[in-house]
Amino acid sequence: MRILDSVEHLRAGMDYHLARHNLLTANLAHVDTPGFRPMDLQRAGAFEGALQTALSATQPGHIAQPHAASGEAWRVTQGTSQATGLDGNGVNVDREAVKIATNQIRYDTLATLVQGELSGLAWAANDGRGA
Repeated sequence: MRILDSVEHLRAGMDYHLARHNLLTANLAHVDTPGFRPMDLQRAGAFEGALQTALSATQPGHIAQPHAASGEAWRVTQGTSQATGLDGNGVNVDREAVKIATNQIRYDTLATLVQGELSGLAWAANDGRGA
């Protein structure tokens, strides 16, 4: 295990939530665009990929820790089940606002965890003296 592995995983999570925030706010910008369907970001098969890795391993020690690159970790999906208005627009302001708020909470939580990890590393680098 490398020293910055935990920070790297948290960074990947922050990248995901930042990209999702940008996509959700773009949905709000298109609230008056006729025929627009809201989009969202979903993690692209993280569970399925890990399951296939585990099933194909010959020994338990062969299961590798997945490292998700930011471009491969998620995919954009378009909402198809939302009710649309007379103009065909499927953006619901309340639903998008809730998604943005929950996404922001998750991003802030990850930022706090990263700050804690980096503070711990700084403490260790200073031999436990100061922060």
